[in-house]
Amino acid sequence: MDSITLASRSYDFESAIEPLEIDEDPSGLLRGGVGSTIWDAAIVLSKYLEKSAIVSLASSASRPINVLELGSGTGIVGLAVARILSGNKLMAGSRVVLTDKDNVLPLLQRNVEKNASAGISIEARILDWEAVSGVRAPGSSVEAAGEKEDAISDSMPPVTYEDIVNVDWDLVIVSDCIWVPALYASLIGAINTIISPRDKTQLVVAFEKRNFSEEMEFFAMLGKTFRFRDIKPEEQDGNYQSEDIFLFVCQRRHIEN
Repeated sequence: MDSITLASRSYDFESAIEPLEIDEDPSGLLRGGVGSTIWDAAIVLSKYLEKSAIVSLASSASRPINVLELGSGTGIVGLAVARILSGNKLMAGSRVVLTDKDNVLPLLQRNVEKNASAGISIEARILDWEAVSGVRAPGSSVEAAGEKEDAISDSMPPVTYEDIVNVDWDLVIVSDCIWVPALYASLIGAINTIISPRDKTQLVVAFEKRNFSEEMEFFAMLGKTFRFRDIKPEEQDGNYQSEDIFLFVCQRRHIEN
């Protein structure tokens, strides 16, 4: 893969944090599909996390934290989080796990290797929402996905069911992953598996409006197990926001004993 020429994009932080250099594959050489480019929602979300959410979470925790991103694509959001955490000595030893389907992993792994953050463990892992949730999207095959995962090299081991449900995640990130309604049930099923009703995990969801009625159906489904609020423009970075990009902070509804 080193012989493949890709486009590269820099992500600059507002503070004195070393920029990220993110490879993109707009020509499709690595066959990563829509996960091969940086989408605007990822930039807006990264800037919001840089401004407030991660800082407040880190301050309240005062300890290393575990961060999981679903549908990472190029990895820009999770890698930005890792850099932010790296600047706080109390966060040394934090773990950031970036996940996507097997076809996206070559580009994601490449970006992880290019953008190490001191004191932070960063992993690129395979994670298929259908395999985790047990909910198949119409026309898909979990078994076929599993066969492909077996073919991935040992340098990129697959995320197993146990790998995610047995971790106490402090933050789960979902950026621009709700543009295919057929995947809503498997994505929400995966989220519900990862975040149990007694977890204090913070879920952050970002998306760019494409078909608002369909996207609101996603939140109607998510609302059965999560409470959420939208992040107002004044809470976001003043230079990186759009009336077409929405951010939500979500918390799992707790089960009363």
